[in-house]
Amino acid sequence: MNKRLLLKIVFVTAVLTFVVPRLFAQPAGQDNEEAPPIKIAIKNIRPFVFDEDDQKVGFSIDLWQALAAEAGIAYEFVEVETVSEQIDAVAQGDVDAAIAAISMTEAREEIIDFSYPYFDAGLQIMTRSSAFLPLSSLITVLFSREVLAASVGLIIIIILFGHLVWLFERRNNPHFQHGYFRGVWEGIWWSAVTVTTVGYGDRTPRAVLGRLLALFWMFAGLFILANFTATITTQLTLNELNTKITDISDLRDKRIATVSNSTSAEFLRENGFSFQGVETIEDAYKLLENRTSDVIVYDAPVLLYYLAHEDRSNDFEVVGSLLNKELYGIALPHDSPYEDDINQALLALLENGTYEAIYDEWFSIE
Repeated sequence: MNKRLLLKIVFVTAVLTFVVPRLFAQPAGQDNEEAPPIKIAIKNIRPFVFDEDDQKVGFSIDLWQALAAEAGIAYEFVEVETVSEQIDAVAQGDVDAAIAAISMTEAREEIIDFSYPYFDAGLQIMTRSSAFLPLSSLITVLFSREVLAASVGLIIIIILFGHLVWLFERRNNPHFQHGYFRGVWEGIWWSAVTVTTVGYGDRTPRAVLGRLLALFWMFAGLFILANFTATITTQLTLNELNTKITDISDLRDKRIATVSNSTSAEFLRENGFSFQGVETIEDAYKLLENRTSDVIVYDAPVLLYYLAHEDRSNDFEVVGSLLNKELYGIALPHDSPYEDDINQALLALLENGTYEAIYDEWFSIE
């Protein structure tokens, strides 16, 4: 092989190895720069997504920003009004993902996919605070069979001892030296003020039997009055227990409000409860405040955040345990090219402590 042929072979090889690939290769990072940002559907639902100082903030916003940075994903938010709109937008391919407080359900899994779950939640009950006993409840207690029976019994005993003191004192005590009706009335007056420990002292027995009766009546009155007070207290406690909502069985005769087309609405329908559906959870708060509804059934973290950050703990309270467990996930279209990247980034945030820091910022109680 002559020298000229050898030089040609070397030249062609060099061109094919180094020059041609560079002509067709794109500059580093050009794919990311030219690729449009993916669209993420969000909806306002405190504390996961909401507006503050003209920008979107919340647990889900912070989590997605950290996740996107970890995965190297460029994105833009697309705001919608309801969870149903988020699901529809993902299913129809109008957006690439959706995040807020989206519960992972079997029905939704049929039309979309989900990332790994990133939040443990559930449904809970919110009602008006029971710090003060309503007047209607107090009237119910006072006219209950037990309290009425105790009251009648106390009145009969007072009348009985009024007669006895009149019989013992009517001959030697001027306060009781009257005809039957007036004398007995004086005895009843003395019996009443003595048993209630008021004891005005304007009428006192003088006869031996009368004073012995007075001693017995004063000590017996302590037990009689304590028993009467205990009866009322017991009925007040039972009435509070009967009206207090602790679990799902206590909702049968209550006016329930929840957000339409939510997992809480689905849960109520499955368990045979009628409810008033509203567009947003804020509308449900208004119904509860205006006494149009008795309770709200909705996602526990949303209700708890509302109480903690809106200074309404004196007006409303969350009662009972979680009605059912729910998992929140990031909604994705079927066969999403971003699913693996999102899941890997989510696992990384869980392992390096970023997730815990974000969670503590929004939900920890100091």
